[in-house]
Amino acid sequence: MPDYVPNPYEAGESQPEPKETPAALNPNPAVKTFQRIYVLLMLLLYTTLFAGSVAAAFYRDTLSVELDTPPGELAVLLLCYGVLAAALAIIFLIGLFWNRGMGGWIYNLILICLGLTSCCTWPMTIPLLIFWIKHKDDI
Repeated sequence: MPDYVPNPYEAGESQPEPKETPAALNPNPAVKTFQRIYVLLMLLLYTTLFAGSVAAAFYRDTLSVELDTPPGELAVLLLCYGVLAAALAIIFLIGLFWNRGMGGWIYNLILICLGLTSCCTWPMTIPLLIFWIKHKDDI
């Protein structure tokens, strides 16, 4: 047992200094950088898909012959892909700029979970999800 134990009720005694938190040591954790890279890559993916569906709509007749699909059916498919790609590109564009506070943390968590729907993005999204949740208080 130590020789002197300070009494917290004595006047004039100073409180012990709080320990430094990891957030104070690193104000911008690496997971934020990787999250921005992930969001940027997904934004580029969906922007490219939207541009491809618009370009394919101009050559619908040629594509319908090559794919052996009626032009009306191909137009509906291209419309669906284009609308979904445009909506997801806008969603990921918002996530690129909204990364502060608890609302930004939750929004970016939802973006990571959107990436979990495709097994092609699992090598990027699973570690990102683990570290995103682990560093919740640092962001």
